[in-house]
This record gives sequence, C-alpha cells and structure tokens, in this order.
Amino acid sequence: MSVEFTRGPNVYLRELVPADLENIKNSLVDWEQFPFSIDKTKNYLKGLLTTLRYIERPYTNDTQCREIFTICKNSDDSFVGFTQVSIFPGKIAEIKATASLTSLRGQGYMNEAALIRDAALFTELGCNSYTTKHDTAQIHSLRAYQTLTGTEFSSVRQKDLKLVEATLSSWNTWKANNPSSIPSYTFSGGSYTPPHLRT
Repeated sequence: MSVEFTRGPNVYLRELVPADLENIKNSLVDWEQFPFSIDKTKNYLKGLLTTLRYIERPYTNDTQCREIFTICKNSDDSFVGFTQVSIFPGKIAEIKATASLTSLRGQGYMNEAALIRDAALFTELGCNSYTTKHDTAQIHSLRAYQTLTGTEFSSVRQKDLKLVEATLSSWNTWKANNPSSIPSYTFSGGSYTPPHLRT
C-alpha cells in the first residue's frame, strides 16, 4: 500500500512503489542524460526505496531525508510523472528531478502537481526555501515566487542549467496576492510511518 502525500483537483502525490519502475523509466526517455536502461533505473529506484525508512515528517530543523513522489491522476489512479525532493537541516529543500510521461506533457498535470507540492512544502511542512535546476528546453519560465540565482554548466547534459530558488517569504507574498492560483488541495502528509514499522 502506498501512502498519499497531497491531493489536488486533478492529481495527487503518493509514495513511490516498485510498480512505478517502468513508468519512471518512460518519463525519462528523452532526457539528455538518459534513457536509463531498465537495470540502471531499477538500481536508482532501489536506492530511493531504501531511503523511505529515513523519512521524517513533520520536518524539523534537523531533518535530513530524501523523498520521491509519484504523481497520479485522480480520475483513474494512472501514472502521470514523479518528483524528487531532498530535505536538509534547517528545513532547506532541493527539488532534484521532476518528469512526466511524454504523452501527458503540456496538459497541466505537472503544473498542478508542482503547485500542490510547493504548498505542502511551504505552507504545511514549514520549509524555509528550496533550490532546483531548470533545463530551459523543458521549463521556459519561472513561477512568480521563484528567483533565478545563476546558471551552472552540466557536464552530463553539456549545457547550462538555470539555478532557481524559492523561499518561504516569496511563497507567502505570492500566495497572499494570488490565492486563486493555488489549486485547492488536501494535505495528508503531516506525519509519516516508515514502511518497516507499518502494521
């Protein structure tokens, strides 16, 4: 059984399960440093699955863990994509990867997923900031609460990536001025029981 994290009008985020393997591989098929072979993807996900035992919610100033969320449609529970978040002491987050199946891009699912993820991180779990890296070929513009802090050359991808930061204060300011821009959501990730302690 997978544990849900947050749910919006059209999509929800849940804990990763082994059955997501093929869909995650397919989401990465056109990334320049991919496609991973199925075996390499399996090893990557195996590492992520083993870290589920170290997740701690609610986050504290000492929390250090890595979470990966599968994004699914509400209508039929089918896979849309995934997003990976690393949490560091001081409630600092890093968005490591976000990808969707190529057939579902541009339909608004991933935008909704990112907004309810950010609402969960900032509003519900009290993160102070997050950083991420954007490939301009995949993400053309920043959200209003995000700031471009520079660029970094990726030797793997052989291109510059945008370095992006969002802070709790920029989120709160944007949220106060744009309350209707945040999809209504139900947050269920306020606590967490590691898989090996579930009954």
